[in-house]
Amino acid sequence: MKDITKIRLVTDCEKFFTEFEDEIKLFRHRVVLDPEGAPFNVTVNFNEEENTVEASVECSVLSEKTYKITEKTEQFSNNISKIAKIKRIAKAAVYKFLSDALGEEAPYGSLTGIRPTKLYHEFVAKGADADGELTRLYVSPSKLALIKEIVDTQRAVYDVAEDEADLFVNIPICTSRCAYCSFISAELGRVSKYVPEYASLLAEEIAAARKMMADTGVRIRCVYVGGGTPTSLPDGEFAKVMEALAGTGCREFTVEAGRPDTITESKLKIMDETGVSRISVNPQSFCDATLERIGRKHTVRDFYEKYELASKFSFDINVDLIAMLPGETVGVFADSVDRAVALAPANLTVHTLALKKGSALKLGNYDNTSESDAAAMVDHAYSAAKRAGYAPYYMYRQKYMSGNLENVGYCLPGKQCVYNVDIMEETATIVACGAGGISKLVDRKAGRVERYADPKGLDVYLARGEEIWRRKEAFFASGGKTAQSDSAVGKSGGRI
Repeated sequence: MKDITKIRLVTDCEKFFTEFEDEIKLFRHRVVLDPEGAPFNVTVNFNEEENTVEASVECSVLSEKTYKITEKTEQFSNNISKIAKIKRIAKAAVYKFLSDALGEEAPYGSLTGIRPTKLYHEFVAKGADADGELTRLYVSPSKLALIKEIVDTQRAVYDVAEDEADLFVNIPICTSRCAYCSFISAELGRVSKYVPEYASLLAEEIAAARKMMADTGVRIRCVYVGGGTPTSLPDGEFAKVMEALAGTGCREFTVEAGRPDTITESKLKIMDETGVSRISVNPQSFCDATLERIGRKHTVRDFYEKYELASKFSFDINVDLIAMLPGETVGVFADSVDRAVALAPANLTVHTLALKKGSALKLGNYDNTSESDAAAMVDHAYSAAKRAGYAPYYMYRQKYMSGNLENVGYCLPGKQCVYNVDIMEETATIVACGAGGISKLVDRKAGRVERYADPKGLDVYLARGEEIWRRKEAFFASGGKTAQSDSAVGKSGGRI
């Protein structure tokens, strides 16, 4: 194993301090940030008269050379565009210095954001050379090709009408917590006493949201019920929420059934009768030993039984897999991919494990940094999916992912999940209901996205539901200019 060098970030550009740290963390198996480490100096200058950005990076313990980049920029229409451009150039300089000094490359180069495809769309909309821009950010040729393929597959569902918006419903409850999970979701056994009241209040908020949208002439484009695992709710409470969502006339209605141990024939009937068009049935792995290690409460046999049961209905089905789970070799993961593809679900989502704060794997110091294994796994998934007629249609990335890779959704022809494209490309306004939901007001013409976050705790949501809705309604009425979050309603976000 190569030695780890301790460095201390020093920069005259405090505005981008966090972004520079993120670039350093791309190489976290070789360098670590430490207050006592050697100085890692980043200098950034912008010449207003000449429209040039100059960024230089030096760190004597890593290289005797100073890396300097000077780039001419365009005239900027607004300050946001200028800052974004300067930031991209400066981040690329930090990345290039580290890449050269350590003799390593990251598949997405200096890109650390979660939406590479959104950036590609933005370059195209501005009339820029999108391929050239990403190449200058050191995105590898294979990942650039993947980004372009996804953008092409999205074309059929990408455009959103001005009078359309999505409706998201959050049910942050699960039967148990998986070892990789850091979502703010409560285990059903701990919060069962809150469930009836939560379902009732959530149904009321859904009704209020639908009325607000109808009164302002907004059509519901997609409904998406997520969590947690919505199907963790008892039948009565689940039916109450689903009935509140019936009859929207939307283009797509998705429910994350997710956990096979929560799927029953009665819940499938409830979803079918209320108009659900798409569900997920997620094995995560086709290896029982892995499922036990990560805390799933089902077996591979259970998954097959529930998948077969769900297949009797008219739903499009999504299947999720995760690369780099503990104890899995490339061969074990490849077997899971092949078995999933053989079922021919409408959608297949291949996640690359990200070690998230608060997850059991992170707390247990699980090492997910084997880049060669991670790359081999996602490459096999891509090849197997393509051979079976799937196309990649959406992507997102997270910090601390194995191999600095990505999560990719694949679809059979015409089976793109519209909501997944909407949320990842931030093309549609989203009205969110429920504890922990995040509403988004998207102004595509201005290139502006405003967010309103509901408190995460069930206790706060139940105690302040009416006030929370009033603030959210004011957020949309003002065009996102007021009440941009509900953090004032319980700073901790709740105990549950």
